[in-house]
Amino acid sequence: MSLIHSVLRDTRGVLVDVGAHLGSSMRVFVRDGWRVYAFEPEPAIRALLLADPMTDSPLVTIDPRAVAEQDDEMLTLYTSPLSTGISTLTPFHPSHRPAAKVRTVRLDTYLADVEVVTALKTDVEGHDLPVLRTFPWQRLRPKAVVCEFEDRKTAPLGYGHADMTDFLRDHGYAVFVSEWYPIVQYGSVHRWRSFGEAHGGLADENAWGNIVAVDPELKASLMKTAKRAATRLGVGLALRRVRASLRRRED
Repeated sequence: MSLIHSVLRDTRGVLVDVGAHLGSSMRVFVRDGWRVYAFEPEPAIRALLLADPMTDSPLVTIDPRAVAEQDDEMLTLYTSPLSTGISTLTPFHPSHRPAAKVRTVRLDTYLADVEVVTALKTDVEGHDLPVLRTFPWQRLRPKAVVCEFEDRKTAPLGYGHADMTDFLRDHGYAVFVSEWYPIVQYGSVHRWRSFGEAHGGLADENAWGNIVAVDPELKASLMKTAKRAATRLGVGLALRRVRASLRRRED
C-alpha cells in the first residue's frame, strides 16, 4: 500500500481495508487524514489494533465482521501459531485450527451509504476475489485496488491470480503484479522478486504477492513510483548481504 499512498499523496480520500491485521497498511493514510473503514474479524488481533492510538481517530472505523459473498452468515475463522497474518475462513496449512465464529457482511451492503471510496485493499488469505465480487462497482470506483494473491491458497477455491487480474482489467483498470518468491515458511522473512504489468503469467507458479490496479491515468505515476521503490529495495537488500558477509567473516 505504500506505492498507492505515494501515488495518491495529494489526495485526502477514503480507504477500505479488508483484512486490516495490525493496521500497517492503513497507518500512513490515517496520518494523512483519510477516512478509513477497516475489517478485522480475528478477535485477538482486533484487540491489538483497537489498542493502537491510531484507531482512536474519529475517521477510523474497525468492523469485526469478515467480508464474504453472503451477509449475516456465521463462519469459522481459522488461525495458526506460525503467523498472525494467515488467519482465514478456509484452512490451507496443517497448522490451522478453528479459533472463532465470525459474522459476515458484503461490501455493497456495508458501503450502501458511503459516497466515495478512493482506495480498496484486500488481504484475506485466499478470499480476495470473492471480496472483490461484493464491491458495488456500478456505484463506486476506487482510484486504486490492492489485493493479495497466492495460487496455492486459491486453487482449491476455484480461481487463481489471473482470474483476479482479468476481473480488475474488465473493470477498466491498468493492472500490475508485485511478485515475491515462493513462501518457504509462513511467519518467516520473505523475498521480493519483481514488479510489472500483469500479462497472465508469473516467473514462478508458486509465487505470491500483490495485484495492484489503478485508473489508467495513474499508470505512469505508479510505474515511476514503483521504479524508485525497487531501487531503494535493491540497495537495501545489497547492504544486508554485505553486512551478512562481514558478520560471517568476523565469525
